[in-house]
Amino acid sequence: MNQHRPLNIWMQYVNDELPPEERERCEAHLDGCDACLELYMECIGQHADSLPALPDTDAFAAAVMQRWTEEQPLASEAEDTPANQPAESKRRIPWTQSPFFHYAVAAAITLLLMSTGVFHSLMGHPEPGRMSYSASDQTEAYVPFSEILLEKTIGLLDSIQPKHERGGTR
Repeated sequence: MNQHRPLNIWMQYVNDELPPEERERCEAHLDGCDACLELYMECIGQHADSLPALPDTDAFAAAVMQRWTEEQPLASEAEDTPANQPAESKRRIPWTQSPFFHYAVAAAITLLLMSTGVFHSLMGHPEPGRMSYSASDQTEAYVPFSEILLEKTIGLLDSIQPKHERGGTR
């Protein structure tokens, strides 16, 4: 039922000569059909000459602006009343819930953990007294974490694997 409407139907639509159910179908069709929308716009363009013009556009604009300026002070006064202000702005946030307090506590805990060496022991670095400063010593002594993990996994699998697969009896 999604057929294009002819130009005469759109002229009747613009002139308000269609029955209400047909008008609704035309409106629904306009939502999804660009070709019919162009026909409708063409009909409006042809019909624009017969539409009444505004008698005095300057006076109309002045009246609208006057009414708007009269209503603006009323609107700003209504916004300034304490009843319209949100409850959050009336109540202060406790200092323990402020973001600055949370950042300060996090920084203090970080400094405490750094000074006690917790991060140093987590990383598995050698102690400062036993550190070597030569590049060749560091590359020889350095074993990647993945290598250590691989060795431990192989050891675990060897302990789980049945003895008969390794050449022995169960």
